[in-house]
Order: sequence, then structure tokens, then C-alpha cells
Amino acid sequence: MKFYRLEKKNYFKIWAKAIFKSLAISLLLSVALMVILGYKFMIVSSGSMEPTLPVGSLVIVTPCDYKDLQLNDIVTMEGSGIYFTHRVVGKMTYDTHEIVEPDDPRYETAVWYTKGDNNNNQNDGPINKEIVGKVYEEHCFKSVGVIVRYVKANYMILIIFAIILVAFVEVLNYLRNRLETDDVECYEDEE
Repeated sequence: MKFYRLEKKNYFKIWAKAIFKSLAISLLLSVALMVILGYKFMIVSSGSMEPTLPVGSLVIVTPCDYKDLQLNDIVTMEGSGIYFTHRVVGKMTYDTHEIVEPDDPRYETAVWYTKGDNNNNQNDGPINKEIVGKVYEEHCFKSVGVIVRYVKANYMILIIFAIILVAFVEVLNYLRNRLETDDVECYEDEE
């Protein structure tokens, strides 16, 4: 006598897992490719660029050179190991720090200067720091930075919680499979 056990398949569960896995893999590959190409992910720490870039936002910094800068670009610069992001608001002469208008003959030799959107009439001075890249407003993910900071600060607790959660789900699946009576059993006589 042969014994067959036919199990019911939950196709919704199978498709949901497949879609979730493909989205997770796509996201990881996209982030890895961006990092390889020189993009940086940074979290806004101060209110100098509010309301454009609120505190706690995650921003994507696109690599660029000084020669690529234009008026009103938002740039991330590095000086003394500190990164900060401000808006390019004009040009000034490097030696006298005098603001130069576009119709002035010195405009081509002048250097860009920046200012935070929330800093009232307080310019940063000429850009002589290393340009990390540009930040586009549409590449700002508000409040995501708060979650990223929390995960970075508490990653061990989150790993332990994830292990406990996976173990709990596996125990529940094991118990459900042992107690499930929806299966159809078929017996075939060999005679």
C-alpha cells in the first residue's frame, strides 16, 4: 500500500514572500550600487537648512566638483572632519570678501559662498572646504534619519530582538504544521 499526503498551498503567502524578497534584494543592490558610485547617505543634524531639510532627515549626497556648482544649489562640504550642508547663495571676491553681482567683471574669478536657509543674514564665507557633493530636495527623506540613528545606536538589542522574533515564528510554524488537520490523505492499494 502506498501513502500520499496532499497539502493545501497558500498561494497568497507564496507570492507575498516572493515579492517581499525581490523588493528587499532590489533595495540592497540599489544602495550598494550608489555607494560604489560615490553617493553618500547623511543625516541632517542641525536646523540651519530648515524647512527645506528638517532635522533628522536622511539625504542622498550626489558627487560633484566645485566647477559644477550653480546658484541655489544645496551642497555638502567637509571641513575639519565635520560635514555640513548649506545653499550656494552667490559669489564673492576671495581677497576682500566683497559680494559680486553677475554683471561685474570680477564675477568669473570670484568664489562661491554658502548660507543656511535658516541662518538670517549670516554667510559662511567663501567655499574653500572640500565639496562632498550636491543635495537635491527630492532626495530628502524626512524622519528616516531618526530611525537610522536609533538602529545604529541600538543595533545589538535589535539583533537579539530579531533572533527571538525569528525563533518565535519558527516555533509557531512547527506547531501549526504538527496540529494541522486540513491535509488530505490518500491510500492506494498495490494489488
